[in-house]
Amino acid sequence: MQNMIEDVTSDGLLTALESNMVAFWSAYGRAKGTTLQATSGVVWFYTGIQVPLLNGVFPAKLQPDEVEATFTGLQAKIDERGAPTLWWIGPQSKPDNIGLLLEQLGLQLAGEVPGMAVDLAVLDDRPETLSNFTIQKVSGAEMQSRWARLAGVGTGFPDAVSEAMERLEATLTDPQYQAQQRYIGFLNGDPIATSALVLDSGVAGIYVVATIPEARRKGIGRLMTVIPLLEARRMGYRAGILQASSMGYPIYQRIGFRDVCKYRLYLQS
Repeated sequence: MQNMIEDVTSDGLLTALESNMVAFWSAYGRAKGTTLQATSGVVWFYTGIQVPLLNGVFPAKLQPDEVEATFTGLQAKIDERGAPTLWWIGPQSKPDNIGLLLEQLGLQLAGEVPGMAVDLAVLDDRPETLSNFTIQKVSGAEMQSRWARLAGVGTGFPDAVSEAMERLEATLTDPQYQAQQRYIGFLNGDPIATSALVLDSGVAGIYVVATIPEARRKGIGRLMTVIPLLEARRMGYRAGILQASSMGYPIYQRIGFRDVCKYRLYLQS
């Protein structure tokens, strides 16, 4: 049984946030043709898909000499397949000067992403919805493929990347992936939005909230976030977490999410 994070001021929230993030993304390192490396100090996955977000190193707790060793192992994959990678450096990352060490290895600071949390008790039990809008849970390889393709389009990735995501997602069958839940939003019967819910480490994590361009500004991103979180609350979860894009940030603030940390993203290519 998980130890639930009871409130968003808990001392364990940052650890739970990072562990939940690892649970979501590491599933993509267990597919055929991808790589997952996990030690007590670092977890990284590499899909070879040509966008940095789909190849990642997670909040590392390393010795200084281990930073270069991790860099070297990952660089071999990059040299082979050409896809760049993001290092997510958070408040618990070690050593304290890891950003400087990465810069000395040639990485560039690509930006910052806020880690956010919300007390699920503040969510409206009956969020205002749209006429003819429904959400379905993803089930089976065909829907997995549809979800991934839609997520790529909604995120603004090139067609080749969305197609690669579609092929990869259909191959994911391991128990950790199956324990997660993905959602597709439909408007007038047409698939237009995605999100994912990860119940891990005592928190409810929301990922890949994406809406196709022609269906934006209707409140769909809010619904794709809130409805899964309400499901998590019914299951006993008290805290929701996510990492916010600049587009989603004001939506999450209106829902009730608040910043709890920052992640610096370093690009290795």
